[in-house]
Formats: sequence, structure tokens, C-alpha cells
Amino acid sequence: MMESKSTQSAKRVAHGAAFSEAYASLNAAQKKAVDTIDGPVLVVAGPGTGKTQILTLRIANILLRTDVGPDSILALTFTESGAKAMRERLRQYLGAAAYQVGIFTFHGFAQSLISQYPDAYPRIIGGRPATDLEQISLLEQILDSGVAPSLRPTGNPSYYVTPLMRMIGSLKQENISPDALATLIAEQEQSLTAVPRFHEKGAHKGKERGEYSKLVGQIDKNRNLLAVYRAYQAVLVERHLYDFNDMIIETVTALEQNESMLRDLQERYQYILADEHQDVNGAQNRILELLASYHAAPNIFAVGDEKQAIYRFQGASLENFLSFTTMFPDTTVVSLTENYRSGQCILDAAQALVAVDDGPLKKLRIPLTAALVESATVEVRDFPHQAIEDEYVVAAVQAALAAGVSPAEIAVIVRTNKDVEYFAGLLRQASICVSASAEGDVLRHPIMQQVRELMTAVAYPEDATALFALLHGAYWGIAADDLFRVLTAVSYERPLTAIIGSEALLCDCKVVDVPAVFRIHTVLMTAREKSVTMAPHHVVAYVLEASGLLAHVLSEDSLEGSRVVRRLYDEIEAMVVRDHASSLRTIVEQLKARDAYGLSLNAPVISVDTDVVQVLTAHKSKGLEFSTVIAPRLTDGGWNGAGKRTYFNIPLSHQVDAVSDVVEDERRLLYVLLTRAKRQLLLSWAEENSDGTALTASRFFEPLHAYTTTVDTVSYADTFSPAASLALPTVPVAINHELITAVLRERGFSATSFNNYRRSPWDYLYRNVLRIPQPQTLSLQFGTAIHNVLESCTRTHTISGTIPSDTEIKMLLERELGRLPLSVEDMSQLLEKGLNALVVYRQHLVDQLPTVTKEELKLTVLLPTGMPELPELPLTGKLDRIDMGSDGYATRVVDYKTGKPKSRNVIEGNTKGSDGDYKRQLTFYALLLSLYDDERYVTNEGVLSFVEPTAKGVIKEESFVITETEIAALRDELIAGAAEIVSGAPFAVLPTPEQSEYAALAARLLR
Repeated sequence: MMESKSTQSAKRVAHGAAFSEAYASLNAAQKKAVDTIDGPVLVVAGPGTGKTQILTLRIANILLRTDVGPDSILALTFTESGAKAMRERLRQYLGAAAYQVGIFTFHGFAQSLISQYPDAYPRIIGGRPATDLEQISLLEQILDSGVAPSLRPTGNPSYYVTPLMRMIGSLKQENISPDALATLIAEQEQSLTAVPRFHEKGAHKGKERGEYSKLVGQIDKNRNLLAVYRAYQAVLVERHLYDFNDMIIETVTALEQNESMLRDLQERYQYILADEHQDVNGAQNRILELLASYHAAPNIFAVGDEKQAIYRFQGASLENFLSFTTMFPDTTVVSLTENYRSGQCILDAAQALVAVDDGPLKKLRIPLTAALVESATVEVRDFPHQAIEDEYVVAAVQAALAAGVSPAEIAVIVRTNKDVEYFAGLLRQASICVSASAEGDVLRHPIMQQVRELMTAVAYPEDATALFALLHGAYWGIAADDLFRVLTAVSYERPLTAIIGSEALLCDCKVVDVPAVFRIHTVLMTAREKSVTMAPHHVVAYVLEASGLLAHVLSEDSLEGSRVVRRLYDEIEAMVVRDHASSLRTIVEQLKARDAYGLSLNAPVISVDTDVVQVLTAHKSKGLEFSTVIAPRLTDGGWNGAGKRTYFNIPLSHQVDAVSDVVEDERRLLYVLLTRAKRQLLLSWAEENSDGTALTASRFFEPLHAYTTTVDTVSYADTFSPAASLALPTVPVAINHELITAVLRERGFSATSFNNYRRSPWDYLYRNVLRIPQPQTLSLQFGTAIHNVLESCTRTHTISGTIPSDTEIKMLLERELGRLPLSVEDMSQLLEKGLNALVVYRQHLVDQLPTVTKEELKLTVLLPTGMPELPELPLTGKLDRIDMGSDGYATRVVDYKTGKPKSRNVIEGNTKGSDGDYKRQLTFYALLLSLYDDERYVTNEGVLSFVEPTAKGVIKEESFVITETEIAALRDELIAGAAEIVSGAPFAVLPTPEQSEYAALAARLLR
């Protein structure tokens, strides 16, 4: 039904009144920005100065004062949420006409042009977007072709794949084509001629200067980068593909080469507005420049704040903002200095953080004046430990709520997504409702891990590791004791798959609820049958429902569960449609590839209640404001930009000082955080973290001291409760520790299992009690092969008096490697490495091997403990070699070690990071032999023989005479460890990820 003219007129009057009211509330500088509608205008708009308001009012003012229509205005911003907010506010002043204004993100604008001018986009219209995995695959193929040898290191041929992907993306964002890059490299090569190559005097006279060598290396890498870039673009064209950045690049190309299209757009868009201009990259800025190039003084309006340029990791180039007045000489510059968000002390602290004494930034870093909030506080707290800081954060939120602050007006702002999840968890444990707005990579989400375990178990029936993890799923409803009985019953003769697939075997294992365990086998077998005829996403849907996992995650947290599962299902469906993935195995492999290259699978956070405490990163906080802001973890390690490695040194204008840039980026990010607060800003840091590492306050605290209040934290330390501070609550043991004692009684300790126990009882439980299936690493497989070859060599020598020749050793090594699950490439690599080591070690054996040796001596002895529950503790070991004297008695135990030779201090555990495991192993062997009933083999001398030679080609051995005191101390330690296991105490509290790599599985086991 059409509105009457009187209704339309009434709405226009209402909209006009809304505009007039909003306009009247503006200060002088804001009105100038709104009223200067002709010519180029640059608005320096600090936080809280009304940037969005002047953007929308300016658009309304243009329509009120000129004859142009709404569709003659183009407004570009960076996020969909920003475009939505702008349009909604504009609707208050224009009504339905707001929908006719061209408000886009840069990519949204590119997409609209593609649909309007398809002939100008032959690559886009004739192709499809390449997935990130496809891009990775293309780069791998290009590197394998040999076009860039410097970017394919022998030890890790894929090392540069991800950096190349990012660098090519950055070059495109800066509008640098392969030809443009070639020009930059030529300039770099030319500049090299001005650098002296050799030292002209001193001790290094005649030698090449380090600076010169470094530049030569950088140029060589850049040449290789150029070769990859050219090949990558050529393959994209050949395969009719384009990547995300190509949409902007192709828009630039279209505007530069298609004059008809450019003139059409220039005539249509008579007013151009660019929001957050400090965040534009080179390609985006070129679009603005081309659209505005028709007039000498175009009607282009840019608003931004150099101090809030926090997206340079996404390609944003600050120089574009700084050079706006150079590009458009007649620019009117308007600085907004009145802040309507924060109290003055907050603004002063933030200003102190970014203030500069001179240079081009001084005029942009103008102090802000509080125009609305009369009083505020900025407090800094220094805690002795992060656990105490954690308690404080929870208490601070509770105090703000008790003071009447709305939950939505309280925010905990941190540096990383990991901290978002951590503090959100702490607050939830305190029964505080929170919204955690981290950029959710669901690929590494705990729910996703369970789904992937389920998918892998279906796709790979032979994968015992996946099945092992799968059994821990709470959704199966298996009692912990039953799970324990099943896992401890696994043997070579009775693999895990056989046990869960046989009700008879489950009964033999004394499983109480046999149907619950057998159901796993039924679900997996049914899913595999369905895989023959059904598409992967349908199979996934089945196993999620049939296993009970979907119901479980939805009952635990329906919003989070649906977010993660839905995102995965959508991705799998896309793989089937887009990539023609026909099997679940293909899906699993693609997800593994994403893991390998650090490719995320993001899903938006679902929030249905806005009146909750917010936990978010500093990046996510931009554009938001809160009455109370709590900012913990402000340490220098967390806020210094460390770890951002530069792989390529391209001579771009904005890469003047990479290290300084990184630090300044962090400074700007902290500035954004500080200026989110209205009335209360609570900053804190701790002097020590959970693993005992000493921490220091952020370097950025120094300029803040004059504007902050340092609060004494003694009261928090005095009342600190370690148990209450644990991120995970203490959980009573859910498995019968007598079962663990029974396994200990049967298997006892080996040197390896005891070292695992010393490292973490949970490492011992999973590796040695439950025997979690773990594929051998290449280094372990290499060690196995070398040990077997040496056993053959020394046994042959004892029997015949000769050591196999180099050729025979090569045959032995090939045989041993052939028995291992190795790829052709790994086989070739380990064969070469092994031969290089064994040729040298063979000569060592020729020179030093005694006439008689005993190889691979397996021992099992019993150690009296004095404990009624465990009177005797079995000790087991397999000794690589025992050298025998002419009298028939042992002279020493020799233990082969592959890998880099270790120093004596490292072996004994006397250096930082060393644990003394090697020396303890020799002591363990001495204890074994002292308890062995054959006195011929008793010896206290142990030797670590490193099979791989040193850099000088020398075989290194370290010999130790183990004392009776050392043996007695180890005996006591073994008995004490056994007593702890019998008591069940080590397994009464869940481990942290720092304590054990099995923390996640333990949390699910001890539910």
C-alpha cells in the first residue's frame, strides 16, 4: 500500500527535525566538517570525537544543500558492521533514501562493479575464487618446480609457503604487480653498488663486509620471490582462478585501463567519503585516487586518526593517510579535539602514550579535551603472580556490577584471542554472564577436536590414535573405569579395534557396560558403510547424531555448539560442491592441511544477550566504548610485537624501520584500548606467570605514570587462595587408582617411563599405562633403524671378528628403513643421513670395539619397596650393548644415541632446559644390573655413544662411573614415585597444558 503524500511529507519533516537537532548539537569543528561539502576535506578525528556522526550528517547535508541524488554519493568503509551502522544512523535523517546512498566496504564496492561492468573483469568473470588451500597447493607446486631455490630449504621445503602467500597478498594490497616488484628489486640492486663490498683495512681487510653479504642475500630472496609471484599469477590465469586481493587489484586495473568505466563512475559519484582512512592499503587508496582524479579539487572527504592505525598487518599503509594533503593540495584539514566519551585523566594518559616532540606526526597527535565526562580514574596494579591478577580481574568485574554499572558497560580487554577465552572462562566460573568476542577459529576449538577425532576414526579404520582419543568422548557415556579396562587390555595380539568390536572380548576385559562400548563399533561401521554411497557431509551429519556428539555439545552450550558444528558442516558441504570432495578421508586431509599451514576456519560469535560483560581483544574493541575497562596482562612480552618475523625485505616506502614499526603498531593498539574507557580504566600486570617465568611491565607504562594512580596490591596477595585461582577446578579422581596400581604392579618402571613420570604423572599415565598410540617421528624411526644396524654389526663382530663393510652396512640400513612406514622422500633422506653417520661410526667400531660384546640385553628385576600394597616394583630395561672384558665380566654399558651430540653438563642436567634424563638412564641401568642375578654383567660404568659425528667428523662418547650413592638415591626416588601412584594423589587434580600435553584428554577422562 502506497503512503499518502501527507504521510510522506510528515516523515520528511520528522527526518528534517532529527537532522536539525543533531546538527545543533555539533561543536564548531564538527560543523565545519559537515558544512565543507565542496573540495577535498581531511578530518583528523580522534577517539570519541563523533566521527560516525559527522559522516552521516555530512551525507544528509549534501542532499539538503545540493541537487545531487542519494545514488550520487559513495561512502567506503572497512567492515560490514561499519557500513550497517552508518546506514542505520543515516536513515534517521533521510528515511528510505538512506538505502539509495552507496555505502560499501571496499570489497563490496568491487563486487558491485564486477556485476555492473563484467567485460572490464575478464579474469574475475571467467574464473572463480581460489580457496586458501588451493593457493597453498599452487605455491607448493611452484616451489617444487625449482624456480626459487633460495625459498626451498632442504630440511623443510615448505618453510616459505605461508610467508610467500602472505607476502604476495601484501604486494597486491600495496598495488605492486610483478613488473612493479621487478622495478623495486632493480632499484635495490642499483643501491647495492654504493655499498662497499670488502673491508679495506683492519683484521678483516679483503674480506666481504657483513652488510654487503646481507643485502646480497636479501636481493637474492627477493628475486626468488619475484619468480614465484610471476609463476603464481600465471597459474591463476591459466586455471581461471583469482584470490581475495585480486578483486581489488582487478578493480584498479579496470579503472586504469577502461576509460569509459572510469568516466561513468566519476560522473555518477560526485561526492566520495572514506571512513577510517588511516587503514586503507595502497590498492584501496588507488581506487579512491582514480575515482577522484577527474577534478583538480574533487569532493572527496576522508576521516581517520593516525593514532588508531592498527590494521597494518592486513596491508594498511599509514603513508596513504599522511600523504592525503599532498595528493590533494587544496585540502581543508579539520581537527576534532573535543571528546565525548572519556574523562580527562583517561585522555591525558592516552595522549602521553603517543605524544611526539617533532616530525610529521606531531600535528596529528593533538591532545583531546573531555567535553562530557567530568570525572574518571586510571589505576595501575602490579601483582606478584598472574594467578593473583586473575582473582583481581574477577573481583573488579564483581565490584563494578555491585556499584550499579550495567554489565554491557563493563569490558575486559586483552591482547590475544587466547586470553579472551581464558578470562571469559574465569568469569563464567564466577557465575558472571559474558560475551567473548574473539575471532573464533573453530578449527582448534575443543568441540571441533572431538568432531575431527570422530571423522578420522571413520575415515581411517587403521588409525589407532584417533580411535584412542575418540573413546574419551563424554558423549559415548562410557564409565571411566570401563574405559580404563579397555585401554589397558590392548596388546599386539588384541588391538583396540578388535576389543571394542567384540562383545566377548569386552566381557573378558571385565567391562561393566558392554553395550555402551560396543555401540562405538556399531556407529563407526555403519558410517563406513554409508561412506560408500553417501556424500561426506551426509556421513558427518549421521555420525554427529548417531554418536550422541551433537546432542552432547548442544546440551553443554547450545550456542557455542551450534556455532562450531554448523561452521564445520558448511565447510564440508562447500568442499563437496566446490572441490568435488567425494570421501570423508579427503575432508580429513584438507583439515590437516589447514592445520599444517596455520589456516584458520573462522565462525562468527553468536550472542543473544547484549546486557552482559564483554571480553574482547584490543583489535575487536575499536569503535566501542565502556564505562569500565579492565586491561590485564600488560606485560612487555605481550605488548612489544615480538615474534613478527620479516621474511622479505622489500624496499617499500612504509617499511622504513620494521622493528620500530612493530613497536609503534603496539603503541597505537594500546592507545585504542585506553580510549575505550569512559570513567574507569583499570590496568594491571604480574611479575610471574604460571610456569614461573619472570615478567616485566610493558614499556608503554613509563609515559603513563604522571596520569595514573598506582594501587597497592598487598591485600590481594594476602587473601589469595591458590585453589580458588585455578583456571580449572579441582576434580576428584574419576578412575579407580587401584587399576593404575595393578598396571604398575604388572609392568613396573623402565628408564623411559620413570622419566615420563618425573616430567608429569599424566605423561606416564597416557604414554606408559594407557599406551596412547603415537606415530613415530622421523627422528625416532631413524633411531630405531640405526640401533638395529649397530646391533647386527656388533653381533657379527662377536661371532666372526669382523665388522660389515660400508656396502654391507648400506644394505642393512636399507633393510631396516624398508621395514618402517616411510614415504619415498623420507626414505631417501634418512638413508643419506644414516649412511653419512654409519660410515664414520663404523671406523669408530673398528678402532674401539672389544672382542666380545652382549647386544640388546633385556632385563626385568624386582625392587623391594616395603609397601604392603606393592611389595616389589618391577624394573625393566633393554641395554644396547655391554662390553665384556677378557675375564668374561662386563666392563661397561654402552647406550647409542642418535641426534646431535650433547655436552657433559647437558647430560647431567646442569644446564638450563636440560632434565638429566640421559644420566638418570645410565644410573637406572646400573641399578638394574645390581639387582640382576647374573654377576657377570654387573658394572657401574655407563657410556653414552653418539652415533652421529660432530661437525669435525669425530665420534663423541661420554663415560660415567655411577656411584653407590647415585644408585641409592634413584632407588629411593623410584619407591617414592610408586608410593605416590598407589595413593592416587598425582591424578587427583587435572594438569594444565603446560604440565602435560595430555591435559585436554585428561579433562575429558576425569569428567
